[in-house]
Amino acid sequence: MTFYNVNGQQLHVTEDGKPKRQLALLIHGWSSSWFAMSPLIPLFNRRFRCMAVDLPGYGESPRGPERASIKGYADLLADLIRQVSPNQPVILVGHSMGGMISLTLALEYPELVERLILLCPTISGNLSFFINFYTAPVVILEWIPIFDLLGGLLEPYVIGLADRIMRPASFAARSGVSMEDYHRLREDARRPGQGRIRAECFWAMRNGDLRGKLRQIKAPSLVLWGMEDNTVPLRDASALASEWPDVDLRILPKVSHWPQFEARDLTRRYIKAFLGTPMNLIQAIF
Repeated sequence: MTFYNVNGQQLHVTEDGKPKRQLALLIHGWSSSWFAMSPLIPLFNRRFRCMAVDLPGYGESPRGPERASIKGYADLLADLIRQVSPNQPVILVGHSMGGMISLTLALEYPELVERLILLCPTISGNLSFFINFYTAPVVILEWIPIFDLLGGLLEPYVIGLADRIMRPASFAARSGVSMEDYHRLREDARRPGQGRIRAECFWAMRNGDLRGKLRQIKAPSLVLWGMEDNTVPLRDASALASEWPDVDLRILPKVSHWPQFEARDLTRRYIKAFLGTPMNLIQAIF
């Protein structure tokens, strides 16, 4: 394990690639960990110094002293970038809530970001009806420590119910995700002791609405979205397209909320093409 100390906050990072190369910072989403970005690491580690973080409160990173917020995460990661890549802007890769964090970081600290790659990013913070109807009540209860503890104790006995809720919310009916990856993602989503951070981040996304701000982003950006996304609805993609006409937005068929797992080859192909375009040419296009 690699840990970085950023302003007193310990951050667990999975790191790969050449230390002296440009940094690609991979940021996972809600109820997740660095593993959510693991299919992309082999794509980046050949050309970049690749770092997949566990956000505070998730994975192996301890939670921070303050209530979680999108801006707080963005500020912390900006300080991490200054620490590990002081002389060169980075490639930001964000999934879901990690996409909202990446966009916030690009808005607040544009000098730190060369390009953005976003996978099903949260834009409005208002998640799908499915998530709000089935998941939000559980998240609200997890705010109370005793319910978080009970949830962890009861999880082994209601695993079938968790599957019936999580799979349709997260994956397309014809999803290409393997059962091994699915079980690991499910373990991250229900990790004991993280109920409060999940609840805080649920409301942080609701309070982090980026609509009306997207035109300000200058970094060339690729956005991949699942046509069957049942977590972050496509209405967020519509808001993004209408406000940010220069963005390279790709809608992927037979994919829900996890394109890096559900359509690995197609996702990698789009990202590889985007990264392969020289900055002088991509700036002329954008």
